[in-house]
Amino acid sequence: MAVYQCKKCNKKWSYSIKKCIFCHEDVQEINETQYKVIGYTQVNVPSMGNEKTPYIEYLLESANGDRIIKKSFDSYRIGDIITLNEKKKKDLIVGIVGTGQLGSGIAEYMLRNGYPIVIKSRSQDGSNEIISKITKNLSKDNTAEQVQYMLKNMKTTLNYADMRDCDVIIEAVIENINTKKEVFKSLSSVCDKKTIFASNTSSLSIDELAKVTDRPDKVIGMHFFNPVSKMDLIEVVAGKKTSDDTKNFIINFSKELNKKPVTVNDSPGFIVNRLLLPQINDAIKLYESGIASKEDIDSAMKLGLNHPMGPFALADLIGIDVCLLILNTLYTSFKDDRYMPSKSLIELFNQGKLGFKTGEGFYKYE
Repeated sequence: MAVYQCKKCNKKWSYSIKKCIFCHEDVQEINETQYKVIGYTQVNVPSMGNEKTPYIEYLLESANGDRIIKKSFDSYRIGDIITLNEKKKKDLIVGIVGTGQLGSGIAEYMLRNGYPIVIKSRSQDGSNEIISKITKNLSKDNTAEQVQYMLKNMKTTLNYADMRDCDVIIEAVIENINTKKEVFKSLSSVCDKKTIFASNTSSLSIDELAKVTDRPDKVIGMHFFNPVSKMDLIEVVAGKKTSDDTKNFIINFSKELNKKPVTVNDSPGFIVNRLLLPQINDAIKLYESGIASKEDIDSAMKLGLNHPMGPFALADLIGIDVCLLILNTLYTSFKDDRYMPSKSLIELFNQGKLGFKTGEGFYKYE
């Protein structure tokens, strides 16, 4: 944390000033990094911006007597010394293919947890965009020094060959089986045999992806949920040839990320989307029938079932295109009319109104 101190009268401020307001002498910036824990309280009730609980609010004091409050999920005792700009670098190297909403979210989360990452993008513009986005997000709650420390762990590339030494690679490209297969084919041709291939697919077959690789025993699903920073769940999806070692590695890795993994055998939609998307689809069909407005359906689901948002708002957050892709996967797999995408969903997709990310879906967004 930066402190500004007068060279003459030694008065200090926690905000940037150029001259001392008392003696008008020059002020120097002092970056205090080490603090002692002098008090703490555990917070168990979620609030706006702090939905993930429990967390701990620490009262910290520097050697100069400056005090600050710092939120953390780590456990410390009274008297412990914390170095705020120190993120212990992990030994595990994580590769991420894809720079979209989930890809960038996963990348940012890895950096915040001290993992060195290699991000594969299709273009230099994509690389520049994700660097800018991650830098901006990290800067919201970290000092410039802390941000630079974390960014040193990030490498962007346009070439799969630069991912050869990664321990685990998380694929987070568009939800299209052929696109994902091409990614895994390319990775198989360059990666070390130790590398685990994890797909962030929300509904597609892990077994199908494994077939195109040279290591089906090391192919697994690692399905994060959006937003990555706030959603605890990871669906760990084991294919028929996924080894126990691979499954256990991803389960333990998920726990190290402070996530809560659940395991599921490969099946269309896995757990969450197999149950969620039919509900969203039924809500849309209810709206299309004229029984209730989308606003009232959303309100009823929030108030009646204590859901954080209704099915229409959730569809917009997930993405109309993603909802449609998952429903098509389920319908193709099971031939059940319940999974047949609603007319409104198809119309919004054809109009390019994909939800929050495009500014309009079932609702309009600023």
